Amino acid sequence: MHQKSKQERADFEEIARQISARAADIRVFIVDTKQADWTDPRFEAAAPTLTVAPMPIKRFSPPPGAVCQGHEFPKDEQYRRLAGRGLPVPDWTGIAPDTALDPLRWGPYVVVKPALGRKGAEIYIKRTGRVRYRPPESFAEDHPARKAPLLAQRFVYTGKWPSNFRVVTFFGRALLCWRCEASHRYVPLHSRWDFKAKGGITVVSNKQNSSYALARDADVLGLAETAHAAFPDQPLLGTDIVRDADTGELQVIECNPRGDAWLISSDMGRMIEQANGLDFAAQFGALEVAAQALIEETRARAR
Repeated sequence: MHQKSKQERADFEEIARQISARAADIRVFIVDTKQADWTDPRFEAAAPTLTVAPMPIKRFSPPPGAVCQGHEFPKDEQYRRLAGRGLPVPDWTGIAPDTALDPLRWGPYVVVKPALGRKGAEIYIKRTGRVRYRPPESFAEDHPARKAPLLAQRFVYTGKWPSNFRVVTFFGRALLCWRCEASHRYVPLHSRWDFKAKGGITVVSNKQNSSYALARDADVLGLAETAHAAFPDQPLLGTDIVRDADTGELQVIECNPRGDAWLISSDMGRMIEQANGLDFAAQFGALEVAAQALIEETRARAR
């Protein structure tokens, strides 16, 4: 399933070409996610079928068979799935009317974030003892807290300027990995709790003016590929992982299972590539990896 601005169709056409060259038993059809009336005389309705949509399907009605598509899981559900598999996630809790966080357990500051939110919006640091519940109606109409609760999460110190890894996985195979770091124009955080009411400190690394570099840390890649198993029916994840600057420990921050992560050729991905002189597709041979993954998953899942 193709979605304009989220993936270049040429990527999917090249993947289809590679599948056809390697797997004579599989036929590939590329369909726009908004194309409700799709037909193709070559399509055999009785054949075992797998429909793969990186993001939630819009108007297209999938044929009978297996369907794997992106789905929006709130962050608290993501954490439960990951923790249930023994994977490292920072301690967290929903902010409810009776919430009272103990600084001795959580540290002097925590991160407050919406359970449903994108692009780092409405994520901020707050003194632990000052975290208080607010009813949804007290927020602005466009605030994500209107749709889902806010969460408090243990702060992970990643260095003077916040940084994180993003690993894009396709059915559990890594397509690309970057490390991004917030602009050094922000006030540096010299140590873990060095907030002290300074202005201009950010805890979000993936901002428009951040710097990006390709990364190949084996432990980061292994953790992201393992994390994908917590979302077996979501084909595309963009897993964000942080490394504690003092201990070196890794923590999974979120997996973005909605699937807006085909950064190899999305509008956002192209912008990041051009600004930082990167080539995401070439890092691990993303299209070749995706083609092989689809061959294996089709043979295993199609029905």
